[in-house]
Amino acid sequence: MNKINKKVVNQIAVLEINLSAIKSNIKFIREKLNRNQKLCVVAKANSYGLGAKEMCRHLDSQADYFAVSSPKEFYEIKQVVTKPVLILDPVFEGIVPLIESGAELTVSNFESIEAICKYSSQAKKQCKVHIAVNTGMNRFGFKTFHEFEKAVNILTKMSHVAIVGVFSHFFEADNKLSSKVQYKIFQEFENFFKTKFYNYNQNVLFHLSNSDGVFNLNGFDMARVGMALYSDVLFPTITLKSKITDIQKLEKDEMAGYSGQFKAKKNTTLGVVAIGYGDGIFRNIRKHGYALVNGKKAKIVAVCMDSIMIDITEINAKVLDDVVLIGMSGNSQIFICDVAKWCDTIGYDIITRLSARVERKYII
Repeated sequence: MNKINKKVVNQIAVLEINLSAIKSNIKFIREKLNRNQKLCVVAKANSYGLGAKEMCRHLDSQADYFAVSSPKEFYEIKQVVTKPVLILDPVFEGIVPLIESGAELTVSNFESIEAICKYSSQAKKQCKVHIAVNTGMNRFGFKTFHEFEKAVNILTKMSHVAIVGVFSHFFEADNKLSSKVQYKIFQEFENFFKTKFYNYNQNVLFHLSNSDGVFNLNGFDMARVGMALYSDVLFPTITLKSKITDIQKLEKDEMAGYSGQFKAKKNTTLGVVAIGYGDGIFRNIRKHGYALVNGKKAKIVAVCMDSIMIDITEINAKVLDDVVLIGMSGNSQIFICDVAKWCDTIGYDIITRLSARVERKYII
């Protein structure tokens, strides 16, 4: 029997991640932080689609903390980082191995506290927790001082549990009016804790600011920054590209794509590009979006599972030419926010949905 050749051929669709540019983003963000304020690198959702394990490995020296959303994400990065890792969502199962592996856990309701109480005493090391408070997002957290005080009282009576953080989250950090309200509420929780539980632990980290919060209304002991680290606004952090794998000549009134997504108004040349909605490309990008071929704009006219069609009628292009969907080509650039606008969504949605079929390449 012939042996199967397991050598993996490089994918044509590639997401190039410029680690130097991301570190430049971190340096820029550090300059916005207050003195002694810690930086928590948010690595949830596979580091916003860029590859959590590799990203965290390279960013460990720049971070003071990491944050993920789930136990699965924690276990993925724990072997490659030396800094504390906070699981932002409450956990109700598998608590003992998480504690023993060094995870810091979130409590956001009395059910999560009950789970911590039930299992943490079985662990061979102390359970570190962050208490979530609800300042207006209405997603997680204790909303009243009464609930918060009750939660702290329960946790402080447990010798095997240590409160190491209290946090909340801006729901619209670029809105200064609503953010000021949330900031004040969180400040009141901080004052309440430090007054009521003065003898407990003065090293508890209070953290509220997310990416936008750092630039608009920053404060407290730590900032949790995600998308701003990976943003391409200041530095060219990512390039999403593929190649033309076929060229089709259409006469006037011929159609292309499923359900005749495109109908040629004149004789048209289409480039078929090896990336599609199976790779995370939004189908509605064809309404407004374009790609870059040899520095020229090529309108996206149809989206299939494994390919898109672009109009290259006025472009000198050939099979295997690069096609850039995010990033630079010649003197032209497509930003993440451009693609988000074309697809009527947000930048987070664009990069987190890029599938595993798209090869990640890290440029140092």
